[in-house]
Amino acid sequence: MGILIEAVAAASAAAALLHAYLHAQSLLFWPLVSLVLSAAVLAALSPLAVSRRMTFLAHAQGHSILTAALAAAIPAAVAARSLDSPLFYLATLLFVIVLNLLVLFTERLGFRKDVATGVVMSFQLTATVVLLYVIRYLYATALDPLSIITGEYVLITYRDVLTQTPLLFASALFPLFYGVKYLYAAVDEAFAQAVGINPKLLDRLFVVAMSLAVAASVYALGSLMPAVLLVLPGAAASRYSHRLTEQIPLSVSLAVLSAAAAHFLYTMLPWLWPSAALGLALLALLVAAQPLRNNASRKTAHVAASGAPDGVQVAAHAEVHKRVASPIRHSHPLKLCVQISHLA
Repeated sequence: MGILIEAVAAASAAAALLHAYLHAQSLLFWPLVSLVLSAAVLAALSPLAVSRRMTFLAHAQGHSILTAALAAAIPAAVAARSLDSPLFYLATLLFVIVLNLLVLFTERLGFRKDVATGVVMSFQLTATVVLLYVIRYLYATALDPLSIITGEYVLITYRDVLTQTPLLFASALFPLFYGVKYLYAAVDEAFAQAVGINPKLLDRLFVVAMSLAVAASVYALGSLMPAVLLVLPGAAASRYSHRLTEQIPLSVSLAVLSAAAAHFLYTMLPWLWPSAALGLALLALLVAAQPLRNNASRKTAHVAASGAPDGVQVAAHAEVHKRVASPIRHSHPLKLCVQISHLA
């Protein structure tokens, strides 16, 4: 199924890009390129957030990116009089990283992860109100706060794509090189530590990668939709497949497919903003996965009723530990993760 979905997603994206290039004097081509790239990178991080139970922190990105974008808009208004500048991207990135790392710092003070996130979100909401009024009274002629929330999709040019691409590429390095490790650390953190994986370090790298992705996507998606793309694709992918090694490719494919659908929806319904259409398409794919989930549950129940012992999964899990743990002292952690992935 993974290969089928990936092929459909690639074909849909190609069809949407061709249509965008030919439609309305290609005014929608670069916006769609930006949307597809942003959706793909954020979706690659989504299974990691879902498996690591960081969905609360992922959803908090809506608050983080809004606060960071408002703060970044002030120097952008002073220097460039517009959000269409590299200064806005860089300042947004700096503020997002600071706010996300502030959650980890607050957690180290003794708060639980959800409480630490809530404390930082409270600060962000207060700062957001202050920044909205500062922009309204001082820079109302240069900036529209609503554009920070919804994004400036139709105004995106190839220069914006060139500006955001390095940030998206840097963010994609984490799921590319550490994605499988991070997923298995979420399944069994103690065993991951035993084979040389440092989950706490990966947590910090994940926060940085997430910050890069949301900062790069704010001009196309606005401040709210990156949080949706950090949760829904991974949640949907977990419904289509239980194999950990398939989660990231599936999540990216579903997001790209949704981005293509969002483009066609926007051209047919101009009042439906592309980022909102993207969210609706992802919700539809998540709902469509439920019948498949129910069928798989019925098959599992049938196997159990036919006499399969209850401890089959436990034994299989123990076999994974047995086959992988034996060369722990002499193997590199990356090789061990490859061995685990072959057993998944």
